[in-house]
Amino acid sequence: METDFAALRQYLEGAWLQARGNDELTRKVRGALDLLIEDVLHAEFGRPRRSAEIAALVRQRRAS
Repeated sequence: METDFAALRQYLEGAWLQARGNDELTRKVRGALDLLIEDVLHAEFGRPRRSAEIAALVRQRRAS
């Protein structure tokens, strides 16, 4: 099973938003979350994309 990096990134960004304080520990937590979010972004957009099958859609012309 593959990791859903997009969902993981959303959870990490949500955690970052919940860290609202301005104390030293909160700043450290935000810094750590920033690093994790950056790593997840690299994983999310750095892995090769799977090939997709493209289906041709045919539209019928309407009589005018």
